[in-house]
Amino acid sequence: MIIFFSGTGNSRFVAEKIAELTGDTLCDASFFTRSGTGGDFSEAEHFVFVFPVYVAAPPMIFLDFIHKSSFPENAPVWFVMTCAGSKCGDAEYCRQTAHEKCLTYLGTAAVRMPQNYITFFHTRNEEENRRTIQQALPVIGELSDQIRNRTAFPDSGSKPWLHALIKTAVGIYYQVFMKAKHFRTASECVGCGYCAKVCPLRNIRLINSRPVWGTNCTHCMACINLCPKNAIEYGKATKGKPRYKGPRSGDYADINSCDVH
Repeated sequence: MIIFFSGTGNSRFVAEKIAELTGDTLCDASFFTRSGTGGDFSEAEHFVFVFPVYVAAPPMIFLDFIHKSSFPENAPVWFVMTCAGSKCGDAEYCRQTAHEKCLTYLGTAAVRMPQNYITFFHTRNEEENRRTIQQALPVIGELSDQIRNRTAFPDSGSKPWLHALIKTAVGIYYQVFMKAKHFRTASECVGCGYCAKVCPLRNIRLINSRPVWGTNCTHCMACINLCPKNAIEYGKATKGKPRYKGPRSGDYADINSCDVH
């Protein structure tokens, strides 16, 4: 089973592509994160967790979901992180999570995807994004082969001092920067409620046909990037920046022809 967490669609895309090649079933973790619950996956034989990197770590909301969920003891598990940079996030989070849930850890790997964190970065143009996604296809194919053959991803190594440093930085970032208070709607907002629909934490509600953000935000960028009217801003940080909407699996059907098998 492939369980994924995705804001704008990068991790969903990777999860869908892996499912195409491995024949595994898909599960969207946002069904559970919206209610703050875990799932019962005791009938599945193995697992692939697919999720984005947030500050060099998995999203805390996704790790919380995993810890609340039930899995068969010693079931194999692979972790796949999507990231905009060239390096994977800290794999020690994944290793420890697998150990705590009594799962057999078979490694963590990274798939580079387009940048979507527009509160602090700029997205690239459509051509560059498409090139990045095309370059990701053979990587996804190789990972799928390893999953299908039940082999481990290459060991990314573990440095306790680095994990401790990253854990401290992640804690500070969540407390200081990962807030929803700067989200605002512009005059283009038509009150469609799509932002509330895609929020994986049910942190947005409509009041007088306008979205209002609560305090439980994970900066997944779903609301601001997927707004059909581009009517959401994050203070002045996103003014004039192009929005990023993740790829659709059907637009990149050529993965099966990649020379990766």
